[in-house]
Amino acid sequence: MIHHIVLLRLKSDVTAAATDAFMEKAREVLEPIPGVRHFRVGRGLAKRAEVSHPVALVMDFDDDEALAAYQVHPEHQRFVTEIAGPVEDDKQVYDYRL
Repeated sequence: MIHHIVLLRLKSDVTAAATDAFMEKAREVLEPIPGVRHFRVGRGLAKRAEVSHPVALVMDFDDDEALAAYQVHPEHQRFVTEIAGPVEDDKQVYDYRL
C-alpha cells in the first residue's frame, strides 16, 4: 500500500469559503479516479499546520502502477492545472510505503 500525501498552502486571498469549495472539488474530482483508495481531505489543526500547509489531501494506492496511472490520469491533470493551480501558493508531496 502506498500513501500519497499532498500538503497545500493556498494563496493569501483565498477565503475560508473558497477553501471549503476547493476541498469539496478535490473530493469530487480525485476520489473517483481508478486506483484511488481511502481518499481524505482536511485542514491542519495546529497553528503550525494552519500557517505552513493547511490543506491536506491523503489517498492510498495498492501499488506503484496504480499511483503512476493516477499521476497521468486526465482528471488528475485537470485538477492540478485548472483547479489547484490558480489557488495554490505552495505544495509538498510525499509518498510512503507502510
